[in-house]
Amino acid sequence: MRAARPLILVVVTASLTTALAACGDDGSAEPTVTLSGVAYGFNTPDPVAGAVVRVVEAPDVEATTAADGTWSLEVPANAEATPYVSHPDFVTMHAQTFAVGDAPIADIYFQMVTPRVYDLLAGVIGITPDPTRCQVASTVSEKAVQGITFAEFTAHGAHGVAGATVALTPDDADVVYFNEFVVPEPSLTETSRDGGVVWGNMPVGRHTIHATHATKTFADVTIDCQPGRLINPSPPKGLAEL
Repeated sequence: MRAARPLILVVVTASLTTALAACGDDGSAEPTVTLSGVAYGFNTPDPVAGAVVRVVEAPDVEATTAADGTWSLEVPANAEATPYVSHPDFVTMHAQTFAVGDAPIADIYFQMVTPRVYDLLAGVIGITPDPTRCQVASTVSEKAVQGITFAEFTAHGAHGVAGATVALTPDDADVVYFNEFVVPEPSLTETSRDGGVVWGNMPVGRHTIHATHATKTFADVTIDCQPGRLINPSPPKGLAEL
């Protein structure tokens, strides 16, 4: 029996090491916060069930959307988090990169697009998606869609702010604005009531999106453009009215 003691010691030591890895320097558990939201179909009120939500910066964390499209998961506090969602019937979609503090972040909505819709939108703005670049769409949205339920959100109708312009830092891709019929229209020079904006084949890198309006201000958005990503900072987050 004495010969087994070194093995037992190794097992106990390994267990303690694993447990301490999840703790802070003082042995306490690392703080986490909850991210939550809804996945639904683009330009519909229909939730997407069975989609898997993950976080780029926390690869071991995931959640599956419920029948009503809702999801929630825990991520490290005081760090960055880039949620993304996958489903066999839709194109994988990344949200913006959030600066997570010590408070929960709710209402992270994924408005998911099918491959067919993705291809149609690419055709309308006149591009062939480049797998070495990323595609980005967002919405300059009004304050009225913040702090309401998903049912109220979808019943609200158009949630954009007309008359805004958007810019990137670094400014290395051209924006196309959506018209009031939720179709990208390259001739437009500012947002319509839809509020939608899109950048095709954006160069890889970290970007900040900023919206400007004569009477309103909006949150800046950080995105991480990586090869092949579709990124959609979506209302009520994204370019949200302050």
